[in-house]
Amino acid sequence: MPRCIAVALALLGVAGCAAKKDYSAYFAHEPRSILIVPALNETTTVEAQPVYMTTVSRPLAERGFYVFPVYLTELLLRDLGLPEAGLVHQLPLDRFREHFGADAVLFVTIKDWSNRYAVLQTSTTVTAAFTLKDTRTGTLLWESTQSVAHNSGDGGGNLIGMLVAAAVTYAVNEMIEVDYRPLAQQANTQAFVMPGTGLPAGPYHPDFGGDKDRYSR
Repeated sequence: MPRCIAVALALLGVAGCAAKKDYSAYFAHEPRSILIVPALNETTTVEAQPVYMTTVSRPLAERGFYVFPVYLTELLLRDLGLPEAGLVHQLPLDRFREHFGADAVLFVTIKDWSNRYAVLQTSTTVTAAFTLKDTRTGTLLWESTQSVAHNSGDGGGNLIGMLVAAAVTYAVNEMIEVDYRPLAQQANTQAFVMPGTGLPAGPYHPDFGGDKDRYSR
């Protein structure tokens, strides 16, 4: 057996033996409504949080959950004296149920939101960590971390061409605003929809109750 094939099969074997997520807590509570609170931005890019928040509601709603309007949620939190994500993320979970009536709260932490020049290519990266918690008990229902990167700067295989292409791409990106939305949308999709690691279909999805075999308990 060629060495490359043997290595590939070994890697597949390791992947197949990887521990699956435990969904017992999720299925014990099965939220119908989810409140998305302002994302905590751990990067130095100020605009990361408001841009990201425009991408998260739709894929979660498409999984079959009632999702509270993000804009109205932020307004109410401000009225409650919680203008910053850091304060919101520290709020006791029963307060969210008291003020919103939500079954669960989705906390998102933005870990990376960057555009880097690395000699032969320019890499744009979005990394986000997701945590879903029950508002009645504070139980962790589900969590995920996703990273999506887009690399550009291909010079057709020629070293000089690659250097020039990467430099030009980086210079252009410095002059214009990089659109991170597609990467954020992809990170959300990977987190919520991926069978076996994402969120099971919610009560307003046609597959509700019929996809449990895809998720371990």
